[in-house]
Amino acid sequence: MSEKKYVEYNEKVINEVRQKLYKVIPEEYFQEKFGKRTPNYIKLLLVRETTGYLIIRSTEPDEVISTEIGDKEVVVIPSRKLKAREKLTGLLWCRKFGVVHPKVEYNFIKQAIQLANPNSLVFGDSVTEEREAIGLPARVLYEWSYSLRPKNEIIDELTHNALSEEGTMWDKERGAHRESLYDVQYVKPGVYFPQFITFPDITPEGFLHVLLSIIKTTRYGAQSNVMDANMKNHIVAIALDQFEPAISSYLLSREWNKEEVTLDSIKQYAIEKLKECSKVVKFDNDKEKPVTKLMQLINELLNDESKLQEIYKKLLNDSIAYLIECKIIKENDVGNYLKELSIS
Repeated sequence: MSEKKYVEYNEKVINEVRQKLYKVIPEEYFQEKFGKRTPNYIKLLLVRETTGYLIIRSTEPDEVISTEIGDKEVVVIPSRKLKAREKLTGLLWCRKFGVVHPKVEYNFIKQAIQLANPNSLVFGDSVTEEREAIGLPARVLYEWSYSLRPKNEIIDELTHNALSEEGTMWDKERGAHRESLYDVQYVKPGVYFPQFITFPDITPEGFLHVLLSIIKTTRYGAQSNVMDANMKNHIVAIALDQFEPAISSYLLSREWNKEEVTLDSIKQYAIEKLKECSKVVKFDNDKEKPVTKLMQLINELLNDESKLQEIYKKLLNDSIAYLIECKIIKENDVGNYLKELSIS
């Protein structure tokens, strides 16, 4: 770590956290700093479990998104509906540790120098107001997720009404009951959606930022402000390869033929499919517990904000260095920019 520092961070803490991470994912699959792409990929297998009612809709205001796969119709969660929530959580982490400009809002960045923050660099972002649009490519790639079970088995259709100011269905102007009833389709609790998230050339700290954002996001879909926390994200396996393994949630759904749909049966099935096309697949078994070790590291960081602070300082430093290297910002402007942040 001999690169020029724009932000001071504790190298001892960074090395300690990295060594724990390298016990799960070898160092060769990470970048030391953000730079040119290499053919090393980390692919996470997640199983997303609904823990409350979930509304996933697009053009139809009252229907979930679905598609035909073979002889069944399944529910689909577009990648943007998952990434958007987790990118927003990532922004909250950056605000917590003061490593993002106070004027930055979700998907709203006025100046190029405001791109110098961990969330924009990892999830991808662009300037919204300058004449010359400047965009950063995402260092984490989200895929669409498809249910394993048919749509008709996993949705409920509930009837809603628009109440009057008095909180009743009575229309005092007409002297009659209001007729503003409508049906909405919900995905039931206890439904599983496997999904893959891919990291092409990520730094260890950038990887941890995404995992923290995934673990701490619990509300997805429409009407999330009046819904329960409705999703639990299970990290199931980690695939490592040169170039991206050719597997997707669509393929898992298309070939699913098991009657028993449990978290364990989905894990076993999805891991076997992942092993067919990946160089290395790490998952918890009788001998090794790599996923458990990874979650232990995440929990350790969640319980030690001083270490998290150093990770986000390192991410901020790397973000600034990368934007300077790409000539998006000038080194002379960094000092004033850092004064505008609330980093401690």
